[in-house]
Amino acid sequence: MKHYIRSYWTKYKQLYKKGLKGIAAFLAIGAIVFFVLATIASRGMGVIFNEVMARQTMLRGTVTVESLSATPWGTLSFTDLVWTDPDGRRLITVPDGKIRVNMWDVVTRNFKASAINGIELNDAVIVVDLDENNRLDFVPPSPDVKKPLNEVEPRPKPPKKTTHERQEELGNKVRNCNWQVKHLDLKIRLRNSQLEVFNRNRHYVMKDVNARIDLDSNRAIHIDMETGKFGGTAIGNGLVLKGRVDLKDVLKHRMPQLDLQFDVKGVDPSSLGFGENIHDAMTLLTKVTGDFNRPFAKGRVTMPILRIPALTFDNVVGDVTYQDGILNFSNVNANVFNGKLEAKGVYNLDTRAYTITGVAKDLDSSVALKTPEFLVPVSANLNFKSEGMPRDMEVWGNFWSGDGHYMLIPIQSITGNFHNKGRHLSFSDVKVNTKITTISTNALRIDDGQLTMGPLNITSHGGSNFIIYDEDSFDELDENMDRIKEGMKQASENSKRASESAKGLKDVKIPDDVKGSIKDLKRQMDSVKDSVESIKIK
Repeated sequence: MKHYIRSYWTKYKQLYKKGLKGIAAFLAIGAIVFFVLATIASRGMGVIFNEVMARQTMLRGTVTVESLSATPWGTLSFTDLVWTDPDGRRLITVPDGKIRVNMWDVVTRNFKASAINGIELNDAVIVVDLDENNRLDFVPPSPDVKKPLNEVEPRPKPPKKTTHERQEELGNKVRNCNWQVKHLDLKIRLRNSQLEVFNRNRHYVMKDVNARIDLDSNRAIHIDMETGKFGGTAIGNGLVLKGRVDLKDVLKHRMPQLDLQFDVKGVDPSSLGFGENIHDAMTLLTKVTGDFNRPFAKGRVTMPILRIPALTFDNVVGDVTYQDGILNFSNVNANVFNGKLEAKGVYNLDTRAYTITGVAKDLDSSVALKTPEFLVPVSANLNFKSEGMPRDMEVWGNFWSGDGHYMLIPIQSITGNFHNKGRHLSFSDVKVNTKITTISTNALRIDDGQLTMGPLNITSHGGSNFIIYDEDSFDELDENMDRIKEGMKQASENSKRASESAKGLKDVKIPDDVKGSIKDLKRQMDSVKDSVESIKIK
């Protein structure tokens, strides 16, 4: 019995081994046959490619390549790919790249657009148009593609057609890319490419675009994209877009859902209309969610420094949200002249109109005015407004101060209002309160750097003694000022002569504290002289 079982097992193992060898041989032969067929098919890939491009319905127009080579493993390398619309206008140009396909479809002559599982484009020029619902289409490039980024038009140029013609054209528009095709599952790679984007009233040109896009039309799009410098509606140093677009509910006629990180680096505020000469870089770090046709972004805005006329802000940090072309800034904080700023604002990306309000507290006047003799803590309410043109920006508000001093004059408080537009800065209802007097004026302005003062009212706190300088008395005041200037000039000359005389007094030792007092007095007198000479009184 044992011998019978052993004999049966030996025969079974022999048959099993023969079966495995047969399967292995079959697979080997199959692989060899497939390799041979794939090799033969790859040699005719140029013909197959042209046939597929002629039959496909996804891309409107024609797609041609200068040269094409293929491997048996399904990789097609091409040079000078050009996609043109039926009117002969170029939509996409690609100097070189690769297409990866399912080789079985090639061997069986079942090759079609949906069989593509990978695309690599190098140095491509791609132009996309997003309509009011953010539906994507490909369009011909504008002349701005070849311009320096700082010369790119912020907005698309309007067509030279009547309203009726534009409406008729829009209603009959045929899209260049038909997305209603069979299931797509492919990986797209962009290397060192250029991207131009049209979206409503916005226009962007982006350089050095590198991206990895994994597309499964039944599930999701995974995006990892980074660009170099960009221009157009905004000018900046780069964009980063990473995350997922959920497509699962698209078949149920629902909008794709967004879950993206969108960072905009080094934006030039001047390119957004925030003043003509404000170029300090601004960065936006945001999380984008919501429907594809109406995204919502929320994040942070940062600026290491922000310099505007008469004000310099450091370490600007705040919250920002975006939807429907509107940027809302809130909880914005910054350092300014050793004080603090709290601000908020609204900006319209399409019209470039904005309003900003803020409160600056405890500003160091000696730092702001670059005058150490003027030491008063100042606070102010600030308002910035523009209707969309940098030159029409207005700044206004009011200010107040605590105790301080100017040189040897103690100051209890300073209050007033201000208004700035262009190169014209005016002050009104200005009051300087000291222990013995109140100095006030309603006419103080700076035009192109020239200070002009109206009537000054100097009133004693006793109420009985006061001096009012009205316009009729300014001639006399001018004469007094001239005499003061002449006296200061004479004092300066006397000081010089005294200095020359002092050179011979080598044996006289002046105490250090006296030397310091003399230096302080001279510095204060020079400061007063410079201030008087810079003032023009009407």
